[in-house]
Amino acid sequence: MDLHITKHGDCQLSIEICYNSGIITNNAVGLLIEEWRDEYQVENLSLNTESSEGNRIRILEPQVIEGDSEQTFVIFTVMQDGYYHINLSGASEQAILYGICEILDQTYVLEGEVRLPRLNMTSTPDIKKRGVERHWGPSMTSMENLEENLNLIKLLARKRVNHLMWIDSWISMSWYPFLDFRYFPILKREDQLGKIKIAKECLRTIINEATNWGMDFYLSCTEFNIPEDLLQIHPDMFYRNPDTGLCVLRLDSKDTWLFYKSKIKEVMVDFPALSGIELWTGEAMEIWQCYRPETDTRSIGELFLEMYDKALEAMDEAGRSDARIICSCFTHHPDCEKVYEDILGRLPERCDSRSKMQVEDFYRFHSPATLPGRLSPGREWVEFDLGGEYRGDWAGWITCALEFIPNRMRHYYDKGISGFMCRIRGYALGPNTTFIGDYAVLKGVQSIKYDVYFKTCWDMNIGLADVWRMCKRRGFPDQMLEFFQLSEKVAEQAHYANESIVNNFHSSFIGSIERYEWQLAYMDHPYNIAGQERKWILEPTEANLSIILAEKEQALINILKMSEILDQCKRELVEEDYATLRTCLDFQIQVVKVFKVHTEMFFRYRILMRTKLENRHALLMDCMKRCEREVTLLREHDQQQAQHAYALISDIKWRLSSDMNGPYYHLLAYHGVCKVAGFR
Repeated sequence: MDLHITKHGDCQLSIEICYNSGIITNNAVGLLIEEWRDEYQVENLSLNTESSEGNRIRILEPQVIEGDSEQTFVIFTVMQDGYYHINLSGASEQAILYGICEILDQTYVLEGEVRLPRLNMTSTPDIKKRGVERHWGPSMTSMENLEENLNLIKLLARKRVNHLMWIDSWISMSWYPFLDFRYFPILKREDQLGKIKIAKECLRTIINEATNWGMDFYLSCTEFNIPEDLLQIHPDMFYRNPDTGLCVLRLDSKDTWLFYKSKIKEVMVDFPALSGIELWTGEAMEIWQCYRPETDTRSIGELFLEMYDKALEAMDEAGRSDARIICSCFTHHPDCEKVYEDILGRLPERCDSRSKMQVEDFYRFHSPATLPGRLSPGREWVEFDLGGEYRGDWAGWITCALEFIPNRMRHYYDKGISGFMCRIRGYALGPNTTFIGDYAVLKGVQSIKYDVYFKTCWDMNIGLADVWRMCKRRGFPDQMLEFFQLSEKVAEQAHYANESIVNNFHSSFIGSIERYEWQLAYMDHPYNIAGQERKWILEPTEANLSIILAEKEQALINILKMSEILDQCKRELVEEDYATLRTCLDFQIQVVKVFKVHTEMFFRYRILMRTKLENRHALLMDCMKRCEREVTLLREHDQQQAQHAYALISDIKWRLSSDMNGPYYHLLAYHGVCKVAGFR
């Protein structure tokens, strides 16, 4: 028989802390009291520091549990004098926090009463380092946004996150609001308005709050971004490429490294609670793009090692020999991961590598990354984008990869990966979408896709049904799980052709034949083994087109099934949730209809240009008319998406009207889309 937290609506237990608790335990207990009060209306939950009678949650003093992780907690329930005692112990205060999160996860309502099962368990996380990367608002430099940052940290602690890798704003000079450049005097800034001082105070407060919830905080940076005035002040640090006219830093200038190290040294001195920094590559001026003389014959991998060594030197000069570096191995270099092949296992001990999902996972057609398990064995992170530019998230779709994400997580876990991080960045549901902050996403109607990630980090064997039971949104009937499962199929079937990409970035429509060709070139990505094996589907034949269209038709069937489920659940859903999902789904249904005929139109154009048969011209003309009708209906939902979709119609019309050599063929017809053999 399960335990009553309330009976006839009255609270039936108290909380007893059996030791002189610290800030993490106190925060955890406050979290329990607050969530039970706000989510389950449990009032008058008393907190005691001495033994008392009645039902109790007894929080025991943390003790090292031999053979287990410092994050391991133990919960056991005993009956004493007719009352139940839920005893919670752990290897650390951090473990106590996670034990309380477990109690909250197991709380449920039955027949109007709040209850708990009789918990008897020892729990240790499979993934010891569970992180969140954030680089889109709220800003960390102003008091106006401070509370939002603190609330987000508290919410992530509730998800058992223990590492934060945050940047104030993506790609830009994100560290510069925190820097006065006192360690690089040529750029020394006077803080006459006090902005730098305020920014530093805000960041210190954020880092300290993370520490108070048992989290390590890393400040992410883009390594070689430079302020605009540096070129004018110190032109000798730069080399101007005679072919492009672009200026890049010179690696043979000692001031380049002084500038680089000064930024790291200053943040390590001024933010002593920082656990370290995360060094990005691929989104800024990269070290392999910097100038070096011909006598410098080091490989790109060896240049990365120099970058890491200089960063460690800066930390040591700041007296922070304990600080660590997380080294992104995402790069825009044409050879991608291959540039790391000669430094496998050579990263300094205080450096952890991380594979950025952008190179593989959230491009659904790519094979898993090959570096994890090899670059810095035992000290590796893998990032997961839970929305995805190619899964509809950026277009405001309902899209939850509830199968794909945990499957990929288990793939990397089997390779010995000990650290996972996720990117929460999301957009509001529905047409004309806008960016929303992480807190709103985690509290939103699609929160289940994030909870699948968080729960799988803790337990790699957890089933989706258990995640749903513990984490489903209040008011969501169980039927809504199928709704979200179908959304994953809809995204894949609408956006791809047999898992080969056929759509644009951010799940928008491709507007020209050239752009289609450029996009399909991703099939030849050096590490895209699975995509290369599937590229036959892109050969412009009637047989392949039939397969592609059947998949698009299945996407439409599945999204209409989602619509049916949503209406069946209407009476149980919170009115606002239903309205949000209904508006989004009506828009998404029409987008799926457009994707079907839009993709057909592109392939019919290709087939015509390869065969020049009159009947195929007629088929293309019919398809274009159907596409125009569907795009017109899309305008009622989203003018911008409709405009993007119509652009391809205009491009094909222009090409056909530019006919120089006959009614159905012209010189601009074909450019070598996805170089595959065997065209008929």
